[in-house]
Amino acid sequence: REAAERLKNFYIDMRSLYSGEETVAITLRQNEALMRLAEAAAKIRLSDKVEISDAERAISIMRFSIQELGYDYETGKIDIDRTEGVSASQRSKIHTILDIIDMLEKKIGKPVPKEEIVAAAEDQGIKAGTAEELLRRLKAEGSIFEPKLNYIERIR
Repeated sequence: REAAERLKNFYIDMRSLYSGEETVAITLRQNEALMRLAEAAAKIRLSDKVEISDAERAISIMRFSIQELGYDYETGKIDIDRTEGVSASQRSKIHTILDIIDMLEKKIGKPVPKEEIVAAAEDQGIKAGTAEELLRRLKAEGSIFEPKLNYIERIR
């Protein structure tokens, strides 16, 4: 009972850490992992019952992994989405780049010069190097393509 309560309180505390913001400190998936870690800690002690010490060990492991894998150096916050490969701040920038491409396609037609996209991204606070990297990433994942050198078009 005590162990379950401790795990629940940790989960609730982590969820409320950044409530109302884009980043998420912990999800239900991590809560389930937390329970499995506590159960594993009990099994190491050759016990079927999870004790408070097992819960604390699981919380310690979870804190360490979240700090190592979930810390977004751009925002200085914990963002569990980083463990999935893309932080909330990166996702926001990708969304901005795609919006810029859409806007420029409507304004000047297809395909859009890459330099126009980068310039518009800089106007929105995205560094040129970051914009170039995001364009490479979007191209690699198939969201955009380059019909001719340095010209970009969205794939719908």
